[in-house]
Amino acid sequence: MQLQNILAVFIAGASVVAAAPAAPQSRNLNYLEARAAQACDQGWSFCGECNGTSCKVAGINYGCSIGSCTKQSGGGDGAHCGTHGTLAQGPYECPGNRG
Repeated sequence: MQLQNILAVFIAGASVVAAAPAAPQSRNLNYLEARAAQACDQGWSFCGECNGTSCKVAGINYGCSIGSCTKQSGGGDGAHCGTHGTLAQGPYECPGNRG
């Protein structure tokens, strides 16, 4: 008897979860791309802030391909960085000098 009650609750819960609509991934990605383009300076497609030695964009740290994010090089935490390329591929430009 208890097993039937447990199964009934499980099946009812599963049907509620299955009925919940998921947001279309493409719509969310288009929104994020448009939002990123509006907020970036220096004509970057995607931008963020220096976080230690990397450029943090949308919560992900990307290595600096051009320049540096260290304070000693002229960058430092919170300095703006970004890319003219794609979000995942970069290359990411950081404000400091590499030398």
